[in-house]
Amino acid sequence: MTAPAPLSIPKTVVLLGVPFHDVTMAETLEHIDAMIADGRTRYLATANLDFAAQASQDVELQRILLEAHLVLCDGTPLIWASRWLKAPIRERVAGSDLMPVLTAHCAAKGYRMYLLGATEKTLEMASAKMLAEHPQLQIVGTYAPPVAKLLDFDNNEILRRVHAAKPDVLIVCFGCPKQEKWIYMNQPKLGVPVSIGLGATLDFVAGNFKRAPVWMRRTGLEWVFRLSQEPRRLFNRYLFDLLFFAATLRRQRRQLAEQLSPPPAAEAVAGGSVSVEARAAPALVLTWTGRCDAARVQRADLELPPSNDQSPLVLLNLAKVDYIDSTALGQILRLYRETKATQREFALLAPSGTVTGLLQAMKLDRLIPSVGSLKEVGSRFGQQTRLASNADLALVLEVEQDITAARTTELQAWFEKSWNNKPGARQLVLELSRVNFIDSSGIGLLVALKRTVESRPHAELRLRRVNANIRNVLEVSRMADFFQLDVPEDSA
Repeated sequence: MTAPAPLSIPKTVVLLGVPFHDVTMAETLEHIDAMIADGRTRYLATANLDFAAQASQDVELQRILLEAHLVLCDGTPLIWASRWLKAPIRERVAGSDLMPVLTAHCAAKGYRMYLLGATEKTLEMASAKMLAEHPQLQIVGTYAPPVAKLLDFDNNEILRRVHAAKPDVLIVCFGCPKQEKWIYMNQPKLGVPVSIGLGATLDFVAGNFKRAPVWMRRTGLEWVFRLSQEPRRLFNRYLFDLLFFAATLRRQRRQLAEQLSPPPAAEAVAGGSVSVEARAAPALVLTWTGRCDAARVQRADLELPPSNDQSPLVLLNLAKVDYIDSTALGQILRLYRETKATQREFALLAPSGTVTGLLQAMKLDRLIPSVGSLKEVGSRFGQQTRLASNADLALVLEVEQDITAARTTELQAWFEKSWNNKPGARQLVLELSRVNFIDSSGIGLLVALKRTVESRPHAELRLRRVNANIRNVLEVSRMADFFQLDVPEDSA
């Protein structure tokens, strides 16, 4: 058997605030082969227009898509948008098309598959049809957890079943965005090389719903067929998606059109240099200048950090960028994703008005941090986490960096040890001014911490200086009223 090609990084195109990878169906299978051979835990997302619309309102979903190892373009309108923006994605890779192809591929390769979600009846019917078509397919387990909110799932039981089955591919069908959030928050503990959220795909396989005719899929009219099947459930969603598509695509096109005329090509290329500077917080500083577009990405002229770089902070200097397109913006998100994957920090250094305008139009400015100058780096990234106390009855913990699944075990131990070491305290205050983002597992951690604190008579947990991203995650998960949030000082 020929060994799979090593993991490569496909071109990334940013559409409507979501980074899509320009891959075909065949290339998707090659990436899955490489991920399984590599063995580390990764996840894929099949994102359509509704994903993009939800991500515009749900910062956690947008963050999950930014960090996904592969985001497939599941929507003909998105293919059209990529062409209008002159950053064409070659092929639509829909989740409902991927499932039968992936099933056949897993059967041929001997990969072990686990089906999670839907209902027991749907799982039984889908499994029977898949095995009838591919007798050699290894479905090593199925499980339909009791219907529950995301934070109420019995994750220990789900993980126990998955670990016992040892699958290569985990298909999760909880619906968007629950399935993406579940995969993201459990990724550190999953131990599965490839996890994919595929929504209603198992219902299609089982025959609960019919797919649109091929001609409707190819012409972008599949949504009309789906709407005719479930008009009450889908009408408002599709209306919102349509309005979002028109407004956001217009903003993105306007931002690209209004950018300054580029300098001569020779000057633009010569300006793309890389430099390393030592600071109080050691940082790798990359500098992009002039016109940053798909042509420079293709020429590898916008250089990435050296493969052996271990700098705890990567800064991308964009002060002299006067044009940036959707593909170059995708390259920025690639830098962001790769540094975050290695538990390092990434920030933009003095981004020009051109860059800032496009980031704001895509709502990416809420996730990609930026600093105005090198003087700000030390104060924002160069300090250690501190423990402070306010009077005898209050304990203040200053939290730094994102609160995500990768850090919950570490943070839980710190919170509980600090609280237990101060038995006289009646108030635990989490200072969150240095936290830019929190995911659902982080919310779960805060819920557990609140219960721990309140088990002490007359004790309370307070969250101080909560930014817009954290408030968004709390509001989307309907947990904002569960916590005591101090009013930010600048809005008091």
